[in-house]
Amino acid sequence: MSAAGMWQRQAVPLSVLATALLAWWALVVTLPDGEMGRTILLELRLPRVVLALVSGAALALAGLWLQTLFRHGLVEPGLLGVTSGASLMAVLTLVLLQGWVWALPLGAFAGAMLALALVLALARHYRLEPESLLLAGIALNAVMAATTQLLLMLSADVTLRAGSFWLMGSFSYADWHSLLPTLGLVILLLLWGLRRASAFDLWLLGERDAGHLGLPVPRFRRQVIWASAVLVALVVAQAGSVAFIGLMAPHLAARLVGQRHAVLMPVTVWIGALLALFADTLAQRLMAPLELPVGVVTALLGGPAFLFLLQRRWRS
Repeated sequence: MSAAGMWQRQAVPLSVLATALLAWWALVVTLPDGEMGRTILLELRLPRVVLALVSGAALALAGLWLQTLFRHGLVEPGLLGVTSGASLMAVLTLVLLQGWVWALPLGAFAGAMLALALVLALARHYRLEPESLLLAGIALNAVMAATTQLLLMLSADVTLRAGSFWLMGSFSYADWHSLLPTLGLVILLLLWGLRRASAFDLWLLGERDAGHLGLPVPRFRRQVIWASAVLVALVVAQAGSVAFIGLMAPHLAARLVGQRHAVLMPVTVWIGALLALFADTLAQRLMAPLELPVGVVTALLGGPAFLFLLQRRWRS
Protein backbone atom coordinates (compact mmCIF):
# COMPACT_ATOMS: atom_id res chain seq x y z
CA MET A 1 0.00 0.00 0.00
CA SER A 2 1.24 3.51 -0.84
CA ALA A 3 2.15 6.05 1.81
CA ALA A 4 -0.87 8.15 0.83
CA GLY A 5 -3.18 5.14 1.22
CA MET A 6 -1.74 4.31 4.64
CA TRP A 7 -2.22 7.93 5.72
CA GLN A 8 -5.83 7.89 4.58
CA ARG A 9 -6.52 4.73 6.59
CA GLN A 10 -4.90 6.17 9.71
CA ALA A 11 -6.22 9.73 9.44
CA VAL A 12 -9.77 9.04 10.64
CA PRO A 13 -8.71 7.12 13.80
CA LEU A 14 -6.13 9.85 14.45
CA SER A 15 -8.84 12.52 14.18
CA VAL A 16 -10.96 10.56 16.68
CA LEU A 17 -7.99 10.41 19.05
CA ALA A 18 -7.30 14.14 18.58
CA THR A 19 -10.93 14.96 19.37
CA ALA A 20 -10.83 12.84 22.53
CA LEU A 21 -7.61 14.51 23.69
CA LEU A 22 -8.95 17.99 22.99
CA ALA A 23 -12.19 17.19 24.83
CA TRP A 24 -10.20 15.87 27.80
CA TRP A 25 -8.09 19.05 27.82
CA ALA A 26 -11.13 21.32 27.62
CA LEU A 27 -13.00 19.41 30.32
CA VAL A 28 -10.56 18.59 33.11
CA VAL A 29 -7.41 20.73 32.77
CA THR A 30 -7.15 23.28 35.65
CA LEU A 31 -10.39 21.94 37.13
CA PRO A 32 -10.63 22.56 40.91
CA ASP A 33 -11.24 19.67 43.29
CA GLY A 34 -14.39 18.92 45.22
CA GLU A 35 -17.99 19.98 44.68
CA MET A 36 -17.03 23.20 42.90
CA GLY A 37 -15.02 21.25 40.34
CA ARG A 38 -17.93 18.88 39.75
CA THR A 39 -20.34 21.79 39.24
CA ILE A 40 -17.99 23.53 36.83
CA LEU A 41 -17.52 20.31 34.87
CA LEU A 42 -21.21 19.40 34.54
CA GLU A 43 -22.80 22.85 34.24
CA LEU A 44 -20.17 24.89 32.38
CA ARG A 45 -17.46 22.90 30.65
CA LEU A 46 -19.33 19.81 29.49
CA PRO A 47 -22.22 21.67 27.79
CA ARG A 48 -19.67 24.02 26.19
CA VAL A 49 -17.67 21.11 24.75
CA VAL A 50 -20.85 19.41 23.51
CA LEU A 51 -22.07 22.66 21.91
CA ALA A 52 -18.72 23.12 20.16
CA LEU A 53 -18.83 19.56 18.81
CA VAL A 54 -22.47 19.84 17.70
CA SER A 55 -21.97 23.27 16.12
CA GLY A 56 -18.90 22.16 14.20
CA ALA A 57 -20.69 19.04 13.00
CA ALA A 58 -23.77 21.01 11.90
CA LEU A 59 -21.78 23.69 10.04
CA ALA A 60 -19.59 21.10 8.34
CA LEU A 61 -22.62 19.09 7.21
CA ALA A 62 -24.38 22.21 5.92
CA GLY A 63 -21.20 23.22 4.09
CA LEU A 64 -20.90 19.83 2.44
CA TRP A 65 -24.54 19.82 1.32
CA LEU A 66 -24.32 23.34 -0.08
CA GLN A 67 -21.07 22.58 -1.91
CA THR A 68 -22.78 19.56 -3.44
CA LEU A 69 -25.96 21.52 -4.26
CA PHE A 70 -24.04 24.26 -6.06
CA ARG A 71 -21.34 21.85 -7.30
CA HIS A 72 -18.69 24.33 -6.20
CA GLY A 73 -15.94 23.74 -3.67
CA LEU A 74 -15.75 27.35 -2.42
CA VAL A 75 -19.37 27.49 -1.23
CA GLU A 76 -19.81 27.93 2.52
CA PRO A 77 -22.83 29.07 4.60
CA GLY A 78 -21.04 32.25 5.65
CA LEU A 79 -19.86 33.17 2.16
CA LEU A 80 -23.36 32.70 0.71
CA GLY A 81 -24.86 35.02 3.30
CA VAL A 82 -26.72 32.22 5.11
CA THR A 83 -24.97 32.82 8.44
CA SER A 84 -25.39 36.60 8.17
CA GLY A 85 -29.07 36.19 7.30
CA ALA A 86 -29.60 33.97 10.32
CA SER A 87 -27.66 36.41 12.52
CA LEU A 88 -29.68 39.38 11.24
CA MET A 89 -33.02 37.76 12.06
CA ALA A 90 -31.71 36.48 15.40
CA VAL A 91 -30.74 40.01 16.41
CA LEU A 92 -34.07 41.35 15.11
CA THR A 93 -36.01 38.86 17.23
CA LEU A 94 -33.73 39.68 20.17
CA VAL A 95 -34.77 43.31 19.87
CA LEU A 96 -38.50 42.70 19.25
CA LEU A 97 -39.37 39.39 20.98
CA GLN A 98 -37.07 39.00 23.95
CA GLY A 99 -39.53 37.06 26.09
CA TRP A 100 -40.37 34.20 23.72
CA VAL A 101 -38.08 31.21 24.12
CA TRP A 102 -38.46 29.98 20.50
CA ALA A 103 -38.02 33.44 18.96
CA LEU A 104 -34.27 33.16 18.41
CA PRO A 105 -34.10 29.75 16.69
CA LEU A 106 -37.17 30.49 14.55
CA GLY A 107 -35.85 33.92 13.64
CA ALA A 108 -32.44 32.49 12.77
CA PHE A 109 -34.07 29.81 10.61
CA ALA A 110 -36.17 32.41 8.78
CA GLY A 111 -33.06 34.49 8.11
CA ALA A 112 -31.09 31.51 6.82
CA MET A 113 -33.95 30.51 4.51
CA LEU A 114 -34.32 34.06 3.24
CA ALA A 115 -30.62 34.33 2.40
CA LEU A 116 -30.57 30.98 0.60
CA ALA A 117 -33.76 31.82 -1.29
CA LEU A 118 -32.29 35.14 -2.46
CA VAL A 119 -29.07 33.51 -3.65
CA LEU A 120 -30.98 30.79 -5.54
CA ALA A 121 -33.35 33.35 -7.06
CA LEU A 122 -30.38 35.37 -8.32
CA ALA A 123 -28.81 32.22 -9.72
CA ARG A 124 -31.95 31.20 -11.61
CA HIS A 125 -32.90 34.68 -12.84
CA TYR A 126 -29.48 35.72 -14.09
CA ARG A 127 -28.18 32.20 -14.81
CA LEU A 128 -25.08 32.89 -12.77
CA GLU A 129 -21.95 30.81 -13.03
CA PRO A 130 -20.61 29.41 -9.72
CA GLU A 131 -17.96 32.14 -9.34
CA SER A 132 -20.53 34.89 -9.99
CA LEU A 133 -22.92 33.21 -7.58
CA LEU A 134 -20.24 33.25 -4.92
CA LEU A 135 -19.67 36.96 -5.47
CA ALA A 136 -23.43 37.58 -5.19
CA GLY A 137 -23.44 35.68 -1.90
CA ILE A 138 -20.53 37.74 -0.59
CA ALA A 139 -22.36 40.97 -1.51
CA LEU A 140 -25.52 39.72 0.21
CA ASN A 141 -23.43 38.76 3.22
CA ALA A 142 -22.02 42.30 3.45
CA VAL A 143 -25.48 43.91 3.22
CA MET A 144 -26.96 41.68 5.92
CA ALA A 145 -23.96 42.11 8.22
CA ALA A 146 -24.18 45.90 7.86
CA THR A 147 -27.92 45.82 8.59
CA THR A 148 -27.26 43.76 11.72
CA GLN A 149 -24.70 46.27 12.95
CA LEU A 150 -27.12 49.12 12.26
CA LEU A 151 -29.83 47.40 14.29
CA LEU A 152 -27.46 46.92 17.21
CA MET A 153 -26.30 50.53 17.05
CA LEU A 154 -29.91 51.77 17.26
CA SER A 155 -30.94 49.40 20.05
CA ALA A 156 -30.53 49.68 23.82
CA ASP A 157 -27.16 49.09 25.48
CA VAL A 158 -28.22 45.76 26.97
CA THR A 159 -29.36 44.50 23.60
CA LEU A 160 -26.15 45.80 22.04
CA ARG A 161 -24.03 43.79 24.44
CA ALA A 162 -26.11 40.66 23.93
CA GLY A 163 -26.27 41.11 20.15
CA SER A 164 -22.51 41.43 19.77
CA PHE A 165 -22.44 37.73 20.71
CA TRP A 166 -24.13 36.88 17.39
CA LEU A 167 -21.58 38.87 15.42
CA MET A 168 -18.45 37.21 16.85
CA GLY A 169 -19.56 33.75 17.95
CA SER A 170 -19.05 31.99 21.28
CA PHE A 171 -19.79 28.64 22.90
CA SER A 172 -19.71 30.09 26.42
CA TYR A 173 -23.52 30.43 26.72
CA ALA A 174 -24.20 26.71 26.30
CA ASP A 175 -26.95 25.18 28.45
CA TRP A 176 -28.51 21.74 28.47
CA HIS A 177 -32.11 22.94 27.93
CA SER A 178 -31.47 24.15 24.37
CA LEU A 179 -28.49 21.92 23.66
CA LEU A 180 -30.22 18.54 23.88
CA PRO A 181 -32.97 19.34 21.30
CA THR A 182 -30.27 20.75 19.01
CA LEU A 183 -28.22 17.57 19.32
CA GLY A 184 -31.29 15.48 18.50
CA LEU A 185 -32.12 17.54 15.40
CA VAL A 186 -28.54 17.41 14.09
CA ILE A 187 -28.48 13.62 14.49
CA LEU A 188 -31.84 13.30 12.69
CA LEU A 189 -30.63 15.47 9.79
CA LEU A 190 -27.39 13.50 9.55
CA LEU A 191 -29.38 10.26 9.37
CA TRP A 192 -31.59 11.82 6.65
CA GLY A 193 -28.48 12.81 4.71
CA LEU A 194 -26.97 9.35 5.00
CA ARG A 195 -30.19 7.80 3.67
CA ARG A 196 -29.97 10.20 0.71
CA ALA A 197 -26.25 9.67 0.11
CA SER A 198 -26.81 8.10 -3.32
CA ALA A 199 -28.97 11.09 -4.29
CA PHE A 200 -26.13 13.46 -3.41
CA ASP A 201 -23.79 11.35 -5.54
CA LEU A 202 -26.24 11.56 -8.46
CA TRP A 203 -26.55 15.33 -8.06
CA LEU A 204 -22.85 15.74 -8.79
CA LEU A 205 -23.50 14.38 -12.30
CA GLY A 206 -25.65 17.43 -13.10
CA GLU A 207 -29.35 18.12 -12.69
CA ARG A 208 -30.34 16.77 -16.11
CA ASP A 209 -28.45 13.49 -15.74
CA ALA A 210 -29.62 13.08 -12.15
CA GLY A 211 -33.24 13.57 -13.27
CA HIS A 212 -32.83 11.00 -16.05
CA LEU A 213 -31.52 8.53 -13.47
CA GLY A 214 -34.67 8.92 -11.35
CA LEU A 215 -33.82 11.71 -8.89
CA PRO A 216 -36.75 14.12 -8.27
CA VAL A 217 -34.61 17.22 -8.82
CA PRO A 218 -36.91 20.07 -7.57
CA ARG A 219 -37.95 18.20 -4.44
CA PHE A 220 -34.39 17.16 -3.63
CA ARG A 221 -33.16 20.74 -4.08
CA ARG A 222 -35.85 22.04 -1.68
CA GLN A 223 -35.02 19.37 0.88
CA VAL A 224 -31.31 20.21 0.85
CA ILE A 225 -32.05 23.94 1.20
CA TRP A 226 -34.39 23.40 4.14
CA ALA A 227 -32.05 20.98 5.87
CA SER A 228 -29.02 23.26 5.41
CA ALA A 229 -30.94 26.26 6.69
CA VAL A 230 -32.05 24.35 9.80
CA LEU A 231 -28.46 23.33 10.58
CA VAL A 232 -27.13 26.87 10.22
CA ALA A 233 -30.02 28.34 12.23
CA LEU A 234 -29.46 25.91 15.09
CA VAL A 235 -25.84 27.00 15.38
CA VAL A 236 -26.52 30.73 15.03
CA ALA A 237 -29.30 30.62 17.65
CA GLN A 238 -26.91 29.21 20.26
CA ALA A 239 -23.37 30.06 19.19
CA GLY A 240 -23.66 33.06 16.89
CA SER A 241 -21.62 33.50 13.73
CA VAL A 242 -18.89 30.86 13.36
CA ALA A 243 -17.32 31.08 9.91
CA PHE A 244 -15.30 28.82 7.60
CA ILE A 245 -15.82 25.46 9.33
CA GLY A 246 -18.35 24.63 6.61
CA LEU A 247 -15.68 25.39 4.03
CA MET A 248 -12.68 23.58 5.52
CA ALA A 249 -14.21 20.36 6.86
CA PRO A 250 -15.64 18.98 3.56
CA HIS A 251 -12.34 19.58 1.76
CA LEU A 252 -10.30 17.87 4.46
CA ALA A 253 -12.72 14.95 4.55
CA ALA A 254 -12.72 14.57 0.75
CA ARG A 255 -8.93 14.35 0.74
CA LEU A 256 -9.15 11.51 3.26
CA VAL A 257 -12.04 9.38 1.97
CA GLY A 258 -12.99 10.61 -1.51
CA GLN A 259 -16.34 11.85 -2.82
CA ARG A 260 -18.76 9.01 -1.93
CA HIS A 261 -21.27 10.74 0.34
CA ALA A 262 -22.06 7.62 2.37
CA VAL A 263 -18.51 7.83 3.75
CA LEU A 264 -17.86 11.53 3.19
CA MET A 265 -20.75 12.76 5.37
CA PRO A 266 -19.77 11.14 8.70
CA VAL A 267 -16.09 11.99 8.21
CA THR A 268 -16.99 15.62 7.38
CA VAL A 269 -19.14 15.79 10.51
CA TRP A 270 -16.32 14.46 12.66
CA ILE A 271 -13.72 16.85 11.21
CA GLY A 272 -16.10 19.78 11.64
CA ALA A 273 -16.62 18.86 15.29
CA LEU A 274 -12.86 18.58 15.77
CA LEU A 275 -12.20 21.97 14.13
CA ALA A 276 -14.82 23.70 16.29
CA LEU A 277 -13.46 22.17 19.50
CA PHE A 278 -9.90 23.08 18.48
CA ALA A 279 -10.94 26.68 17.72
CA ASP A 280 -12.76 26.99 21.05
CA THR A 281 -9.74 25.63 22.92
CA LEU A 282 -7.53 28.20 21.19
CA ALA A 283 -10.06 30.94 21.96
CA GLN A 284 -9.86 30.14 25.67
CA ARG A 285 -6.10 29.55 25.94
CA LEU A 286 -4.35 31.91 23.51
CA MET A 287 -4.76 35.09 25.55
CA ALA A 288 -5.90 33.69 28.91
CA PRO A 289 -7.49 34.97 31.09
CA LEU A 290 -8.96 36.99 28.21
CA GLU A 291 -11.22 34.82 26.05
CA LEU A 292 -11.32 35.44 22.30
CA PRO A 293 -14.59 35.07 20.35
CA VAL A 294 -14.50 31.68 18.64
CA GLY A 295 -15.75 33.24 15.40
CA VAL A 296 -12.58 35.36 15.31
CA VAL A 297 -10.41 32.25 15.69
CA THR A 298 -12.22 30.31 12.95
CA ALA A 299 -11.94 33.34 10.65
CA LEU A 300 -8.20 33.55 11.30
CA LEU A 301 -7.86 29.84 10.52
CA GLY A 302 -10.33 29.73 7.64
CA GLY A 303 -9.31 32.89 5.80
CA PRO A 304 -5.91 31.53 4.71
CA ALA A 305 -7.55 28.19 3.88
CA PHE A 306 -10.04 29.96 1.60
CA LEU A 307 -7.23 31.87 -0.16
CA PHE A 308 -5.32 28.59 -0.63
CA LEU A 309 -8.35 26.90 -2.19
CA LEU A 310 -8.96 29.95 -4.38
CA GLN A 311 -5.35 29.89 -5.57
CA ARG A 312 -5.65 26.20 -6.46
CA ARG A 313 -8.75 26.92 -8.57
CA TRP A 314 -6.98 29.75 -10.39
CA ARG A 315 -4.03 27.50 -11.21
CA SER A 316 -6.27 24.72 -12.47
